[in-house]
Amino acid sequence: MNRAETRARVKRKPSSAKSTRMSRFALAFGGLFAVIGLICLTVAWLPVWNDYRHGRQFAANGALALGMVLTKTRSSAGSVMVLGVTKEIFDYSVRYRFATSTGRKMEAEAKVTPEQWGLLEERGPIKVRYLADDPETTHISGQQSSRSWMERLIFSLVGGGFAAFGGLTLFLTLKNDKPGR
Repeated sequence: MNRAETRARVKRKPSSAKSTRMSRFALAFGGLFAVIGLICLTVAWLPVWNDYRHGRQFAANGALALGMVLTKTRSSAGSVMVLGVTKEIFDYSVRYRFATSTGRKMEAEAKVTPEQWGLLEERGPIKVRYLADDPETTHISGQQSSRSWMERLIFSLVGGGFAAFGGLTLFLTLKNDKPGR
């Protein structure tokens, strides 16, 4: 046997139990990171999809009702400090009641912009759009999405990073575990 055959034989050594365990660990680790990343991305973008889907449903099957504002609520959502100046952040919400075209009484709550909150009065009128076949799905003027853009950005970055790292780990592990390598 010459030297080239000896080197080739050494390089094709069968995989040991330790490398098999490491390979399984890398697959589990990569898979876990990829799943966590996909969950974070779903949490970030599912509300956007629901807003889009509801918008299309309101256009096709929406009904209007005149309701009454039951309560207006302003609650602290924390504070932000910029250049040494602290500013309070508030969430504005309204609770309202309306009757559907079939006479069914419905109550709902929505987060609204500060401008819309200032225009509304308790016990005052409010226009409510609802889905005729699902009156629990409503929308009022000035209503905000259920998720803020900051939450969406954070979940997207974390989810994208986890999914990319997990996917890359899975890819490299599977690529290196191919027979004949």
